[in-house]
Parts: sequence; structure tokens; C-alpha cells
Amino acid sequence: MKSLLTIAMALCWLPLSLLADEKEVVNEAPQFEVKGVVVDENGGPLPGASVWVKGTVVGAGTDVNGNFSFKLTTTEKCVLRVSFTGYTPEERTVTPGADTLYRFQLRPSDNPLDEVVVTSLRVPKPLKEVPVVTRVISRSDIERLNPLDLQSLLEYQMPGLQFGIAHGSGLPELKYQGSTGGYVLFMIDGERVAGEGSSNNIDYNLVDIDNVERVEIVKGPMSTLYGSQAMGGVVNIITRDAGRPFTGEVSARYGTNDEQKYSLSLGTKQGRFSSMTTGSYRKRDAYAVEDEEGQISYTHYKDIHGQDSVVADTSTLGLTSVKGFEIWQASEKLSFTFNERLRASLKGAYYHNKVLDYAAGKVWDEFSNYSINPQVYYSINANHYLDVTYLYENYVKREKNNAGKNDKVFGDQTNTARIVYTGQLGEKHLLTAGAELNTQRLRHYWFGNGTGRVYEAQNYAVYVQEDWRVSDKFNVVAGVRGNIHSKYGFHASPSVSLMCRVGVLALRGGYGMGFRIPSLKELYSEYDMGDNGWFLILGNEDLEPETSHQGTLSAEVTKGIFNASVSGYYTYYENEIALGSAPDGENQQYYNAEHANRTGLDATAQFRFRNGLELRAAYAYVNANSEVDGYNRASDRPHSMTFSASYTRAIRKVTLSAALNGWWMSSVDVWSKNSADGYVLNTYDGRAFCSLNVTGKFPRGIRFSAVVDNLFDFRDKNVTADQTVTPQRGIGFIGTLSINLGDMFQL
Repeated sequence: MKSLLTIAMALCWLPLSLLADEKEVVNEAPQFEVKGVVVDENGGPLPGASVWVKGTVVGAGTDVNGNFSFKLTTTEKCVLRVSFTGYTPEERTVTPGADTLYRFQLRPSDNPLDEVVVTSLRVPKPLKEVPVVTRVISRSDIERLNPLDLQSLLEYQMPGLQFGIAHGSGLPELKYQGSTGGYVLFMIDGERVAGEGSSNNIDYNLVDIDNVERVEIVKGPMSTLYGSQAMGGVVNIITRDAGRPFTGEVSARYGTNDEQKYSLSLGTKQGRFSSMTTGSYRKRDAYAVEDEEGQISYTHYKDIHGQDSVVADTSTLGLTSVKGFEIWQASEKLSFTFNERLRASLKGAYYHNKVLDYAAGKVWDEFSNYSINPQVYYSINANHYLDVTYLYENYVKREKNNAGKNDKVFGDQTNTARIVYTGQLGEKHLLTAGAELNTQRLRHYWFGNGTGRVYEAQNYAVYVQEDWRVSDKFNVVAGVRGNIHSKYGFHASPSVSLMCRVGVLALRGGYGMGFRIPSLKELYSEYDMGDNGWFLILGNEDLEPETSHQGTLSAEVTKGIFNASVSGYYTYYENEIALGSAPDGENQQYYNAEHANRTGLDATAQFRFRNGLELRAAYAYVNANSEVDGYNRASDRPHSMTFSASYTRAIRKVTLSAALNGWWMSSVDVWSKNSADGYVLNTYDGRAFCSLNVTGKFPRGIRFSAVVDNLFDFRDKNVTADQTVTPQRGIGFIGTLSINLGDMFQL
């Protein structure tokens, strides 16, 4: 590990040492000021708009009056790119040194396809021009919903997704388009999230939703640059930056369903320096939900003659509890621009979560995490860039009690060093190539029958991807990623995506190979389930890596205020890793299944009217095939939908908005096997939830939101039988007050 740290830091500071002499020369050169103003369609200022000089690392944010200014050391013509959420970006050629005030008047965008996306390509590009099928949840989407956490945001925004309760830990467990949480790669600012909440799932509470600028989602193993092991998809969470000379916000939230949150952010973007500091406290008490009626199940038995008999049974009424949390969180982002070519940044974050149980006991869990992430970005010239990063992350889960016991039961330390080159080769070719070094050191209470043994793994990756603009109507993105693992050696995973534009129609198609190396827990587990000697959960050092093959095809129509798309996918898995009976017939062990497949269909539609009305709907169909003896044991809801309707209107100096958000999932038939070799059929009912969010934005940066959650008071009839979804309480009322300090003090 020491050698890796040495290499990583050398990579991070190599560009600085190489450019030391050049920096001194450049800093002595005369500087020329570029200044201007950014306004909206009515001539009003747009504070927080981004102004960036293309081909450099220089930029600025606008102040409360829409003004911006920065300095350059060149008098050659350059291109300014101005962008602001909800508006169409504008580019203009300017000449530094000229005594001119540049005025940009942005117009509202008819649809969100002009949003910039970076997940699949690592370079800024309008969403409508990305061949890889990508979904973006913007900051305005988040504000319309006003969720407490990441789980609520994704449930209301992503059909085909469901959160359940993990057996044993009782923590959130994700399924997405037929894939479990371990198949979905979660990233924060392009860096993998370490640690584990429930089994094979990240700790979803790591994400402070108030610090999220947008969420970018690539479905399936289509992103060569971020890892072919993400068979179910990539979720990249982009955090907020200081977008103006002074950025500050304080907020308080309180809900009748035992939830509260308080947060503070302070930032500045002054000349070459920028800083963004955030801190928050949030708490939601644990709660319990009782069954309203028993669950009826049907058990099918076969006699010696193969005849089928069915026995019906109704469960007794029970109670299910959902864990709560008490979280302290803080982060810092620093950045310094040395000159037009070189920028260095440093990010750090800390997280602490005390898990709350419904019945307070003498023992509880506490999770903590801290990370440090330096980065150097170097613009070789206007068309070639170099990005060097290093990330250290340490995630710990401890079991604590009132007697002061503080046992470390889980520790996950990861180191990642990365260098990426991006180059524009002519007018039609964009090449990206990179290399990564990754190590993991994992101490887990599933190792050594509870002794917490430590296992390590190293993984190296190289990748190359080309974005070829064949013509104005046809685009190709092709790449290959090679993984070199300390146990499994080398494996290459290719992917290719195509896009063809014909008038208002955009057609996309692609193929991606996934490659997932068994986790350390799947390889080396030896755990007494429940500490009662019932059975052991065993790893399997003979496991083979999983591979998958996914094909996608989609069509998208965009005309004025209307946008709609439909896409289908098919995924075939080889050597899928599952947990089942061990050869001794008594214990459980990880093994490679022969194969599995997933098929699905997604459809979206949205209207963005110019009078402030916006309508959206998204539908997902998932066919998850996981058959045993002819019985499909998958618990994925085959049909699901999300929808929203929002309206915004300005009345003098007050802007009022109302948003109705909802999500629905269908019923599902789930088969399981009992101890008497009978197959049990349970039908889990459909579910539907709505929330109403009414917001007022007042002068001086004051904003108040009132939310009615679970608007129609939906309640599950039976919660103890179905752990594949999170039980919901009845109707709740939430109030949030936030103050933009920059607007309050006119900064």
C-alpha cells in the first residue's frame, strides 16, 4: 500500500514539478481583464451563472447582479461559454484586453436536453449529443421534490428501481432493472463510493442531498471509462461548487414523521481561488408498521406420482420496523488556478451515522467514513487535456453499547490513483485514454467466523475510448477496458454505442460487455449466521468472475417543448454469483449459476410549456428471469412508473411553484421453497405514493417549502411478508426554510 501511495502522490504532483518554470514565466506576463454581465430573457440578472473560457481551466461565476470578471494572460481571441440551469447555453468569441463589457442574454430552454453530462464521456457534452443512453436528475428536479435522502429521490425519479429491507441488518437494499445493489456502481464526483451498508449495497445515507447538483445515470455496462463491472449501471452524483463570488445557504427542515435536518454551506469563487464548505445534521427516528391483514400464500407440493396439490395458509398479523439514523456530515472543496492551463483541487469529506433502532437496546451500530481526494487538471493546449487524481477512503462500521464497548467489526480502506488523457483529434475525433490503480483492504465480521480477518486485493485498469463524429447526423462511441486483477489476471471488456439523428428523431443502439470480479466477501466469508450455530455462510475461492452481454436500442423524439423516448435492453449473464446450499447440505455458500437474463423496456415523455407548466412521466418494464425447477424466484416488480406535474409563476417579486410528484409499482408473484420441498407462492400488492410540494421564493433569498408526503395516505396491507420494499407510514407534513446568504446580503 505504501508503494501505491507513493506512486499516486507522484502522479498527482508530476505536472506541477514539470510546469514550475513555466508557471513563473506565465505569472510575470501582463494580465487582461474579461468582464461582463449575464441576464435572463427579461433583462434580469442571473446570479450563479457559469462563464468558462473553452480550452482553458479559467472561469468565473456571476454575482447577485449577474456580473462576472476574470483575468487572462493572452490577447488572442478565445471562446466564452455561458450556462445556467434551465437556460440554453451560449458561446461567443471575445478578444481579451479590449475595453468591452460583454453582455449575455440567455433564453429559457424548451427541454432539458441542453444539460451538460459528463458521466459516460468524461468531457462536457449536451445530453442530446451523447450516444450512450443517459438520464440526468437536475438540481431543479431535486428542489421540486424536496427529498430528505437519496433513497427518496431515486424512488420518485427512477422507475424500475425498488428499495427493500436487507435480511439481518435491516438496512436499505436496492434492486434496479432486475439487478441487485452490488451490480450498480455509485460514484461521487466520478469516484467510486467505498464501504457497505447492507450486504452488497453501499451506505446510501453517505449522500447529503442538499449538496447534490445533479445525478447522472448510465444504464448497464455501457461506460468504458468508469468500469465494466457496473453491470446494472453507473450512478454518478455530482456535488455542488461555489458558483459565484460568495455562495452561502442555511436551511432547516422539520417533518411530522419524526424527521429533521439542518444544513449550512459557505463558498467563494474569487479570481484563481475557490472554496466550498458544507455541513449538515439530519435525523429520522426508527418506526414500525403493523399488518392490516394476513398474507395469503399457496404452497404447491408434488406427490410420488407427480400430482400437484395446493395448500393455502394465512399468516398471523405482525409488525416490521425500519431503522432510523442520526447523521453528522461535512465536506470541503478547494481549488486554485495557477494559470490558463493548470488547476489543482483538494476535496475532503467526513460522515458519521448512528443507526437508530425502533426498540432501543443496549447495542447499536455506528458508521463513519472519511476521504481525501487531490486532483490536478492540465490543459496541454486548447484540444488536449490531462487529469490526474488520487482518492483515499476509509469506511468503518462499529458495534457500540452503553458499557463503552467499541468493537471494530468492519473496515474498508481503498486507494485509487488515476491518470486520464483527453484529446480532440481534428474536428471529428475525441480520444480518451487512461490508467487506474486500485487497492482494497477489507476487515469484515464475516471473515474468520467473526474474528474479523483482513483480506486485500489489487486491481489495475487501462482503457481507451473514441467518440467519432462521422457526420452531423451520425455518431459512434467505441471503447475497451482491460482489468488486471491480483487473483484473476487480465480481461478485456469492449463496448460500442451508435447514434443517428434524422430530423426530430434520434436513434441509439449499443452493446456492452460487463465483467464483475467476485468481492472479497464472496471469496472468503466464514460467518455463523445469527451467532446461534444454525448454519454458516461460506465464501468460495473457486468462484469465476461474472460476465454479461447487454444490447440496447432506443428512439427519441424532440420537437420544441416536447420530448419522448422509448428504449429496450436485453442482458445475458454468465457465471452469475448466487448464494445457495453448500455441498454439505447444511450451510450456505456462494456459487456460480449457469446463466441468467434480464429484458426490459423504458419509456419517457415530457412537456415544458412556456407558461411555467411542466409535465413528466416515465415507465419501466422489467422481466427478471431467475427460475429454479421451473419457478421464477425473482421479486422484481414488472411494471413501475414515476410522474410529476409542476407549475411556476412569478407575482411581482415573489415566485410561487407547486409540484405533484408520484411513483407506482405493480404487484408481483414471488415463489420460494420451504423446508418440506414445497414451492410457496406469495402475491405482493402494488403500491402508489404521491407528494405535493408548494414553494415560495421571496426577496433577499428567502425560500419556504411545504410538503405533504404520502398525499393519499397509502398503507401496505401486509408488511412482514414482503421485505423487497420498504414499509411506508401514513401521511406526513414537512416544512423547509432556507436562506441564500449571497442574495440576503446582496453579494
